Amino acid sequence: MLDFLTQLGGFIMTPLYYLTSFVLVAFHRLFGGIFGPDTGVAWVLSIVGLTLVIRIALIPLFVKQIKSSRNMQLLQPKVKELQKKYGHDRERLAQETMKLYKDSGTNPFASCLPILMQMPIFFALFRLIDQAAKHGTAHGFMTETQA
Repeated sequence: MLDFLTQLGGFIMTPLYYLTSFVLVAFHRLFGGIFGPDTGVAWVLSIVGLTLVIRIALIPLFVKQIKSSRNMQLLQPKVKELQKKYGHDRERLAQETMKLYKDSGTNPFASCLPILMQMPIFFALFRLIDQAAKHGTAHGFMTETQA
């Protein structure tokens, strides 16, 4: 079972290593040409650039999160009414609340999407930097001299 989970993790993370390292190396080439490729400034700005690219790519999810939050606020009075009506029956309250969310087109879990999408990318970035710092090994598009 552990081998399966390890293989699944590698299957998910390998494309993220390549994607993350590609963006990171592209920004490093840009900033390395300005500040020098061996400076820490080029690497810091590369990480900032990668973060901005991730944030821009996730704008649709952030918009969805904001809409969901607004809808949740608008539905709050109706939820309170349901709580008064079905406060004694937790199962029925949960069913009616989910029905209300479904009828209004609101997903109460939409606020979690941006962070859930960012986490694997930042884990990949951490692993890239960690492996380069500890062992001098490169993943994805990073070369041994960059590591």
